[in-house]
Amino acid sequence: MKILAEVNEPEFELQFLSTEWYKPFYDSLREQYNELVTNPDLSDWKQNYARKELLWKWRYPLLGQLPQQIEWYLIELDLEEFENLLVIRENGWDKTFGLGKNLEEVALAVQNDVEDSWGVNFKQIKDIKNNIGKYAFKEKIILISSNEEAPYTILEGNHRAVAFELKKVEIGETDHIPKKFLLGISPNMGQAHWLNSRQKIQ
Repeated sequence: MKILAEVNEPEFELQFLSTEWYKPFYDSLREQYNELVTNPDLSDWKQNYARKELLWKWRYPLLGQLPQQIEWYLIELDLEEFENLLVIRENGWDKTFGLGKNLEEVALAVQNDVEDSWGVNFKQIKDIKNNIGKYAFKEKIILISSNEEAPYTILEGNHRAVAFELKKVEIGETDHIPKKFLLGISPNMGQAHWLNSRQKIQ
């Protein structure tokens, strides 16, 4: 892992909101607030506050478990580090794949037709995979950890990450796999249920 830059909280919130902006929750708000997301001014505290409000209205159940003090970084990962990213620790993902599973393991399970009966939404994964090369997927996948040591857990972008790895598993190509990610680090990250760990495997 290579740290490329520090990222402040407004930048993190903009990245996160950008990944959510297409969802139906924002249909009634998109026209009014679209410039805040597509043409942001991160030096404007009013814009930053508005983006925070927009993000938390939709993603409070996820964000509310994170510790208050998080250091955010733009990082670079190599292919092996990418494949070792852990998927989110969430009930549906746990019951489908088991605890502490990384992207390679999850992609292989999807390829081998593991049953999608706990709401993971394999269709979304396969739709993303089929759009690789047609859509830029510029939004950063967001990771969390209690320290700088890998493996890291994917907080946001699990379906995209699995789709990228599934494409690699199926055809062997890696050009589409992102190298830059956002990583949030806090010694108190363990309070977040979403943080996965290899040590949790029995």
